[in-house]
Amino acid sequence: MSMTGHQRLELERQRLEQLRLIQASQECTALANACEQRLRGIRDVAVQQLAATELQGIAAGLSLARTQIAAQPAISLPRLQGLQTQLDRIIVRAEARARAWSDDQTELIARSRSSTALAAAAGATTSSPDRALQHAAEAARLAEEGRLDEARAALAAAQSGADELRQNVLDEQVRITIVQGLVRSLSEMGFILVDPYLTNASVVVLEGRMASGRRARFEVQLDGRMEFDLDGYEGQACADDIERVATVLRDQYGVRLGPPQVTWKNPDRLTQGALRGPAGQGGNKGAT
Repeated sequence: MSMTGHQRLELERQRLEQLRLIQASQECTALANACEQRLRGIRDVAVQQLAATELQGIAAGLSLARTQIAAQPAISLPRLQGLQTQLDRIIVRAEARARAWSDDQTELIARSRSSTALAAAAGATTSSPDRALQHAAEAARLAEEGRLDEARAALAAAQSGADELRQNVLDEQVRITIVQGLVRSLSEMGFILVDPYLTNASVVVLEGRMASGRRARFEVQLDGRMEFDLDGYEGQACADDIERVATVLRDQYGVRLGPPQVTWKNPDRLTQGALRGPAGQGGNKGAT
C-alpha cells in the first residue's frame, strides 16, 4: 500500500492555506488603504466637523487593524470590511446633515437680510430705537459665519423688536390723528395754540389759551391715554368743551374717547348740577 497520494494532498492543502492567507493579507492592506484614502478625501469642512468624533473612531480602528493584518489576516479582513461599511454610512449621514445645515444657513441669511430691510423701512417712519435693525444685521452676520444657533436667537430678537416697532408706528399714527383733531377742535373753539411738542417721556403736549383766561392743556401718550387740564372756567363750561372735543374727534377723525376720569379742581365754584359733569362724571382735570 502506497502513502504517496495522501502526502501530496496534505502538502497541497498547506500551500493553498498559505496562498489564502497571503491573499487575505493583501485584501486587508488594500481595504485599509482604500478606507484611509476615503478619509483623506473628505474635503467638505462641514462634513469633517459634523462627523469628527466618528471619523476619529474609524481612523483609530484602521490603525489597530493594520497591526493585526500580518498575524491574523483572516480575522482582520471582516473587521476592516465592517469599518469600511461604517465609514460609508458616517459620510453619507454627515453629507446629508451638511446639506441640511447649508440649507438652514442659506435660509437664515435670507430671512435675516429680509428682516434687516423691513426693520430699516419701519425705522424710517419713527424715532423709536433701531434695536430690531441691529438684531437683524447681527443675525445675518452670524449666519454668514456659520453660527446658526446664535443667528436664530438674534433673528428671533429682531422679529420681536420689529413687531414692537410696527406697533409703535401704528400707535404713533393714531396719536398724530388725535393731536390733529385736538388742534382743529380747540382752534374752532377760539383757543390760541402753542405748537405741539414731544417731551423726553415721549408724551405729546398741546397747550392753548383764550383771551378770557381759559387755558387748556392736553397730553397724549403713545399707548392712547390722554390727560387734560382745563382751567379758568366757570361752572359746567369745561365739561361742555371736553364734550365738543370728543365730538370732533369722533365725527371727523373716527377717534372715540373712553369714559373720562375727572377730578374737579375748584368744586366750591360749581353748581350742584355741574358737579355731576358730563355723563354723570363731572370735572375739569383728568384723563381718558
